[in-house]
Amino acid sequence: MQTPGILLSFIAGLLSFFSPCVLAVAPGYLAILNGSVPAEDQKEASKPMILASIIFILGFTLVFVLLGTVISVLGQLVRELFLKIGGLLLVFLGLAQLGFFNFFPLQREYRIHLKRPKTGVVGWFITGATFAFGWTPCVGPILGMILTMAGSSGQVRMGVLLLLVYSLGLALPFILLAIAFQKFYKWYKKLLPHTRIITLVSGLLLVIVGLLLFTDRFNLVSSFLNRVLGGWSLEELLFNRSK
Repeated sequence: MQTPGILLSFIAGLLSFFSPCVLAVAPGYLAILNGSVPAEDQKEASKPMILASIIFILGFTLVFVLLGTVISVLGQLVRELFLKIGGLLLVFLGLAQLGFFNFFPLQREYRIHLKRPKTGVVGWFITGATFAFGWTPCVGPILGMILTMAGSSGQVRMGVLLLLVYSLGLALPFILLAIAFQKFYKWYKKLLPHTRIITLVSGLLLVIVGLLLFTDRFNLVSSFLNRVLGGWSLEELLFNRSK
């Protein structure tokens, strides 16, 4: 995977947050964590809200990383199977998101609904973990793409890294929403009507990555990008230099 896989994981995390399923309910998650949605004229971030957001992020990050670890271990045993089945599945999900056909499970929401505010470190952490298990129709395919990449990487540490970076991409806009709600929320409301574009971009990305994985050609993207960067790669920076 190397650099392209790491960059793609971060972009996938951002796309997951800005997908219709997550973007529309992000303020609701802040309400669950804080007990109420921040006021639009609130100028300063609430310290408890920032802390709650960080613990919430740690909750879903832990679940994603554990999923990535399990999938990576399995991928070491049956890598070719992951490439073929995972690649075909990603193409199928991508075409469904692009609107070529209706796939009923993608029109349903599997997120667990939490009605009462969850307070305290344990409550915030559980809420984050619950969010991670909520395979919404938008997040599921994108997360599935990263898990497929983790399984086909052939390295457990690479699979863990991909899910960590994915979580970072998902966490960054959420923490910005908590820290600068007033400014971020105005931009957020302008973006809501255009979430269909994000869904189409996600679908196209799923098809491309699925085809690359199915044909085992993702390494060509890595080689090309590494040549452009003069042989430099994020994987070498993170792994080899730490030895």
